[in-house]
Amino acid sequence: MCLVVIAHRIHPDYPLVVVSNRDEFFERPTEALHVWDTNSKILAGKDLKAGGTWLGGNRFGKLAFLTNVRNFRKPPHPSPKSRGELVKRFLESDQTLRVSTYADEIKSQKENYEGFNLFLFDGSEALAVGGDPFGIHLVEKGFHAVSNASWNSPWPKTIKLQSQVEELVQASMNQTISQQEIESELFCSLSDGELVKDENSLPDTGIGLERERYLSSVRIKTPKYGTRASTLVFYGKGTLSMIERTFSDPLSDDYTERRLVLEFSETK
Repeated sequence: MCLVVIAHRIHPDYPLVVVSNRDEFFERPTEALHVWDTNSKILAGKDLKAGGTWLGGNRFGKLAFLTNVRNFRKPPHPSPKSRGELVKRFLESDQTLRVSTYADEIKSQKENYEGFNLFLFDGSEALAVGGDPFGIHLVEKGFHAVSNASWNSPWPKTIKLQSQVEELVQASMNQTISQQEIESELFCSLSDGELVKDENSLPDTGIGLERERYLSSVRIKTPKYGTRASTLVFYGKGTLSMIERTFSDPLSDDYTERRLVLEFSETK
């Protein structure tokens, strides 16, 4: 997961809306969105190489997602654990594990992982964990965006996507567009492959200007690496709806769509 915008406590019907692209090497084996046969009934895609996930929810009303932090000026970790495990472990837990407890646990183990941003939500409290430098932050009501830097870092693509999400969510609240229309428009925003033209606005993560430019679009399209899936999440009152569009070819606009709804008991 490399680009996410959320609307937290904005829409009256959805305490949380998540709009996201997962960027990854296309050779990495992945299972599309499905319900995992576990006690917590996880709804997520699965990384078949390491067994974790990048975005998901469970039947206890928990939701989490993760993005990597890109900083090639730091030496690589000699033997890192999979960051997808961080999301999986949270979603395997029941309602007794508080987000603050889990965040403190992750902080004590952060040296085991390459850089990451982890979002945790239990229907009541939302925390952002990680970043560079590492921190734990309460996610306030509002619109927020994250890519491969710290939470709310103003990269061109995060600014662009957040602006579009704000406009569409507001239109939905004003009932000027239907649910079907907002889904269509959000997926259209996620499919934007336009590269940033102003090189001075690009981040400098140690990979060189040319690679920064190729990674500057909302949807990344390169021969081997790019946007594998675009996902919308509508966290409602007792229901978690996820729509995922997966791409089998990095340069193609053809996709396979899955829509699943997971019900949960509201205990907050």
